[in-house]
Amino acid sequence: MKLGIVVVYLVSEDNERLLEIHLEKIKENTTSPFTVYAGTNLLLPQFVHKLKQHNFVKLCDCHNYKGPDEEDRGTKEQSHYLEQLIKIAIDDGVSHIVIMHPDSFPIKVEWEKYLAKILSKTCVLVSNFPAMSGCTFFNRDFYIKHQPRLLPSPQEELSASWINFQKVNQAINLVETSMGYGYKAYLEDLTWYILKRSNRGEYHNYYGSIFEDVVFHLGSASEYNNRPMRNYAKDSTYNRIKQFVVNILPNSIKEKIKSSLPDKILYPEIKKNKSDFLKIRKALFNETEEFLNFLRNGNKIN
Repeated sequence: MKLGIVVVYLVSEDNERLLEIHLEKIKENTTSPFTVYAGTNLLLPQFVHKLKQHNFVKLCDCHNYKGPDEEDRGTKEQSHYLEQLIKIAIDDGVSHIVIMHPDSFPIKVEWEKYLAKILSKTCVLVSNFPAMSGCTFFNRDFYIKHQPRLLPSPQEELSASWINFQKVNQAINLVETSMGYGYKAYLEDLTWYILKRSNRGEYHNYYGSIFEDVVFHLGSASEYNNRPMRNYAKDSTYNRIKQFVVNILPNSIKEKIKSSLPDKILYPEIKKNKSDFLKIRKALFNETEEFLNFLRNGNKIN
């Protein structure tokens, strides 16, 4: 295996320790030959220097995103850079690619071999969900043969097949980076494997997640200071009720409600989510191994 790890690095000044842990864990747990393909267009200069200190990191020149500054800009911008990084990795001859976030990283030795074993002729993708770009793993053959895109096109979003794909995956109205890969598999009658959340210890049902004891994802680290900390967990009772209401309302009414109500009414979980996020991040920074062990095994932190 020759692994390409593609990451768009967006790291705030107070997340320097997160970047260090991310790089440490990749180096510590990856046993196959690998390269981290780093998109640095959004990264602070001092952290670009930090990446340069690692010989397994390749800084990649990507064309800047020039799309409109709209609500879903973050998803489109991330996908714009990831598409370029994936192509660079493919051109370098990698056999497998994994998309990760700066706040996600492997926690098990030979994690990449574990994920590779899941792939088959019919199962072409392994990913967590709904934040798929926290870990999306696939091989070269799938990419070359099917030419997937990380996001559906505007035309595809209006299609019956896309709407049905969202329904099948309990993701109505959700469009996230890497969902286009799952959609391509769906169109080609192929399958994709969703990594199961395996936390035995937790402070929150989304932030600080472990997937199959292989990958950690903090969640929302790049946006906690500039975007509402909503509850993305699919199994949230609040989210299920909210989704039911959203599904039965006409779009015109939904837009009026959204534009007239403040975030604290639309998303009452925001305040607690941010508090929980900061608690989880502090534990990760200050007691890294003990905290990860708590999440994996449920053992109390001393």
